[in-house]
Amino acid sequence: MSTLSSRRRTALAHTMSPGRLLAPDRHVVPFVGRRAEHASLVVWCTSPEPVGVRLVTGPGGVGKTRLARELAQHMARAGWTCLNVPDGAEPRALAAVPDGAPALLLVDDADARGPALADLLADAAKGRNGALRIVLVARAAGPWFDRLAATGLAVRALLEAGRAREGLPAAVLPGQVDARVVAAFVEPYADALGLPAPQVSVASVPGGARMLDLQAAALCAVLRAQAHGSRGPRGALPVDVSDALDELLEHERWTWYRSAEEAGLLGEAGLLPEALDGLVAAATLTGVRTADAAERLVRRVAAVLPGVRPGAEHDVGRWLLDLDPHRALPARLVDPHLLAELTDVPALLGACLAGAGTPAARRAALRTAGMAVDRLDGRAGDLDAALDLLGAAVAALPADADTLRTVTGVLPRPSLTLGELRAEVALRTLAATGRDDVARRAEALADAGLALGDVGRAADAEPYEREAVALLRDQAQADPQRYGPRLAAVLAHLGATCAAQGRPGDALPCQEEAGSLLRLVATAHPDAVAFDLAAAETAAAAIRAELGQPLVALGPSRTAAALWRELARRGPERCAAPLARALTDVARRLLELGRGAEAPAPAEEALELLRRLVAAAPDEHLPGLGDALEVLGAALTAQGRTEEATAHLVDAVAVRRRTAQENPGRYLADLARSLRALGARLSDAGRWEEGRGLQQEAVEVLRRLAAEDPGRYVPELAEALSALGVTHSRLHRSQEALDAEHEATRTWRGLADADPHRYRARLAQSLSNLGALLAVLRLGDEAVELVREAVALLRELLAENAAKYRPRLVEALRTLALALHDQERFDEARRARAEALELGGLVAA
Repeated sequence: MSTLSSRRRTALAHTMSPGRLLAPDRHVVPFVGRRAEHASLVVWCTSPEPVGVRLVTGPGGVGKTRLARELAQHMARAGWTCLNVPDGAEPRALAAVPDGAPALLLVDDADARGPALADLLADAAKGRNGALRIVLVARAAGPWFDRLAATGLAVRALLEAGRAREGLPAAVLPGQVDARVVAAFVEPYADALGLPAPQVSVASVPGGARMLDLQAAALCAVLRAQAHGSRGPRGALPVDVSDALDELLEHERWTWYRSAEEAGLLGEAGLLPEALDGLVAAATLTGVRTADAAERLVRRVAAVLPGVRPGAEHDVGRWLLDLDPHRALPARLVDPHLLAELTDVPALLGACLAGAGTPAARRAALRTAGMAVDRLDGRAGDLDAALDLLGAAVAALPADADTLRTVTGVLPRPSLTLGELRAEVALRTLAATGRDDVARRAEALADAGLALGDVGRAADAEPYEREAVALLRDQAQADPQRYGPRLAAVLAHLGATCAAQGRPGDALPCQEEAGSLLRLVATAHPDAVAFDLAAAETAAAAIRAELGQPLVALGPSRTAAALWRELARRGPERCAAPLARALTDVARRLLELGRGAEAPAPAEEALELLRRLVAAAPDEHLPGLGDALEVLGAALTAQGRTEEATAHLVDAVAVRRRTAQENPGRYLADLARSLRALGARLSDAGRWEEGRGLQQEAVEVLRRLAAEDPGRYVPELAEALSALGVTHSRLHRSQEALDAEHEATRTWRGLADADPHRYRARLAQSLSNLGALLAVLRLGDEAVELVREAVALLRELLAENAAKYRPRLVEALRTLALALHDQERFDEARRARAEALELGGLVAA
């Protein structure tokens, strides 16, 4: 052993990193705050099922890993074999368990694992001689989890049963003061450092802090007391929990400096101080694990970090390897340093990854993905920097299908911010997936289609989804239990893709086939596909409404809401958003049927759910919030609660502007719809110029969209033109009103000729509007013919839905009476007026 190596080890021993004391496996502080979750896991372990999987989720620093380790200690004392399964050890995990012994396997960072985790679960699902429990620890149950569920029905059943009811909350002990927890942690940290325990005065985080923050605050208090020397501080030391991690990071930086100095590396002998921060960031990013890899890393980054002495790369690399910031320090502690260094030295990331190899590139992409995802809630001001780094790290990934697949698995879906990047990686994954592996090929095709649909590229998505369906159909015929659910999922996505292009007629068979496949599987495994069945019911109802069948759609919409409500009792975190969507759809159906008095209740419940979801995860749930606000605004308008309605519609437009800015391909049409709704509301309230401006903006947006995709957006453009025509008329801009309504009527007539069942009601309304404008302008002959046509259409519709169409028929008859009167056709005008009065009385009754 060289003298330098001995000095290095001595230096690291003497210059103990305080951040390492936070590691869950050290058990420095007592286990507090997760007793209920711990007890639930113990009960699960001792349940009679032979094999079980449990997912433990939550944001960084809330204590997920510590909870899993405490469970392992508890079960080990009860005689269980408890093993931690590092990344890469999955193929050997089950073989390491003695036959017949009850076993618990812990898989930390499960969302960042490769395909070996799916193989482990598939082997576990076959059963063994002895109870087996597997705990998966991850930030969230994202696309990676759904991909695991597609491994097979047995694995799917295990995973569905193992979804956590909800993620671990950030607050450790809700209702208790953070100061009590910090005070309890001070003494064990002081003992670990051989120091006296100080008294502390703690500034708490409103709403409760994360476990890691509380531990960091206690550790900072001990380190502050040490800085006061042997006499100690006078009185209680003030500690701010919200600043504790930043303070502790400064202690870590000093530790790095001292360890390099004591190892004889600081200065001309090895490296200058200005290079130290960047070197630690490089080691954190790539997670070097061998001496050779560390040396090569130092050589690469020395070109962009002046200060490493030529010839010292080997010793500096060994120092970095011993420091091991990638695994020794919590990400929540060291990631701000990593982000700052990579941002301040733009060439550093490229130098880290140039020729680094697939494992290092994979770790870098996953690390930057974690930083970006942690910042999607908008609470950190450095989101843009994290997104830039993630994009660069993803661009540096090799064309390796497994690596790319792992990275897409940790990118959340849906995501306003990361949707485009996820689509890019999904397409690269497809390109890297061989055609010989049919199952992987089908998965890559489906994921590419799904990702493209998420960013509004439905036309691009459809060919991929159709190819995936063709591949999976062959597999499902041979093994329906294994591949039926996967085929159903892709069919459902294909249906949504068709609907997004304005083809609900093509979408319906896809959704119906998906439902049939799922019901077939549900006969033997109901819990495994319960979520998918509820989603299929929701989608089928929406398509029926798109086909102009709101009455047919109402029943399935209510059924879907009931299914989601039941599922939410078992898994509220996963099911709250779909429940809110289903409730919004119920309210929308009721409005379409003219039953406005019933619509506010489901719409208000949906809005309450979505406000809570958006507070926690705006990137994922903002579009749903926009839907709920818009529908509730329409429902309140129908009840005459105009001030409340206007406030909700204003909020809806604000949300839509934000979502359309982030993802115009998907959400620009939603902005147009909300602009139109608010514009109509303001116009009805007499704020005609404001309303006209918003409606004009909606028309301009829809003209652009209709030029790109006429099948999808021409009907919406016609609706917007009709609404704008009404507002022009109220402002006495008669020619502009006529131009807008003439264009709308021509459009509706063409649509109704092609699909009368779906569009004749809209044609009738447009004819009535145009007739009213012409009547006001004393153009009676033309007005009479148009309104007569509208009345004839509305009489047909009255037989299908009297509640909805009787008021419209009354309005059209009154317009007809006025036009006839102006033509001095008094008997015909009297008959039209009498019929309107009779029908109007029925409406009032």
